[in-house]
Amino acid sequence: MLLWALAGLALAAQEPPAWTAAPPPRTPESMITTMERYRFMVDCEMGQNWTYIHALFDTRIGSPEEQAILRRISGQGGRITGGDRGNDCTIADQMRLTSMLLRGGIAESRYRHIYARGSVPPANTDIAPVADGAMFVWVGFNRDSHPQLLYDLATCLAERETGAVHAVLMTRYASREEREAMQALSRRFGTCIPAGREVRANPLTLRPWLAEAQYQYFRARQPDAAN
Repeated sequence: MLLWALAGLALAAQEPPAWTAAPPPRTPESMITTMERYRFMVDCEMGQNWTYIHALFDTRIGSPEEQAILRRISGQGGRITGGDRGNDCTIADQMRLTSMLLRGGIAESRYRHIYARGSVPPANTDIAPVADGAMFVWVGFNRDSHPQLLYDLATCLAERETGAVHAVLMTRYASREEREAMQALSRRFGTCIPAGREVRANPLTLRPWLAEAQYQYFRARQPDAAN
């Protein structure tokens, strides 16, 4: 009887976490074109205005120093917006972006441009063990966890699951490949969520945090010489 009970406990412990059973939520069709424009914009800004932007990544996320740089480059008449006349990167659209979407998008563009063609470890596809009480939930927009939790998760994943984060950043926004790569990455979330902690994220708001973390991880080991 005791052996059967122990076997049952062992089987229960091996069950995969619920969040790995299905891909994250689909991006609404209405946002797909917007995300393509967003990718064009951040790629363009990185290529044309890196001289003015790179100092952003020496600042702490959310710090006064970061906000001062963002005001200079994206405020009225700034390098990114170009004021009322726009610039080559705005493609005649006024895009409403959070600081993290702008920062993370440019970090991803820089990562793909500088580091992604180098040596990146393969993604681990095994399901990682999950600490007692740790939980992750895919959610809709504006239902994410506190930014510090997303920052901690992304930083840990960039360090411990570098290949899986890389796979996400190589996909197009809102694509089937992105959803598949996000689901594969979610199999490793147990590596980085502490016991008793719940993290909630939407794939399109988690991705900028992953991009920032991945860029900083590589930059710390191989300085971005173009600075």
